[in-house]
Amino acid sequence: MKSWIAAAACLLIPLTALAGDIVATGGWSETIDSSDLAAGPGSDLVASHESNSSATNIDLTAVGDYRVDVRRADGTWSGDFTLYVRRTQPGSGAGSISGGTTYQEITTSDAELFTGNADRTGIKIQYQVDGLSVTISPDTYSSTVTFTIVDL
Repeated sequence: MKSWIAAAACLLIPLTALAGDIVATGGWSETIDSSDLAAGPGSDLVASHESNSSATNIDLTAVGDYRVDVRRADGTWSGDFTLYVRRTQPGSGAGSISGGTTYQEITTSDAELFTGNADRTGIKIQYQVDGLSVTISPDTYSSTVTFTIVDL
């Protein structure tokens, strides 16, 4: 019995050491009004809007290789909208990251945004929403974007 406990403890120690932490701050809010009409009164809205290039800041603390996934959880949302995300800056730190620099759709399921290794701070994220139209009822629409670090 003592041998089994010692072996189990040895297996658990490396798993704990590989944990990574992710902190995402910031976000994006956009007010759409008559100034967003494509060609003045009687026209449709400009269908696509983009946040600034550093709408969200991500800081990562990690040991080893990792993947950062992204998903959304809708509050009040229109099925006509499509939300996109991309990484605009790699940040700085001992590690490196790759991928995620072109817009990809954020769905309600986890999807890989980028991969990396070791610590990185100041990774910048940008958003885009498509599908805006005067045919969609005026309301306050919202979705929460979640970033998750996954050890590889």
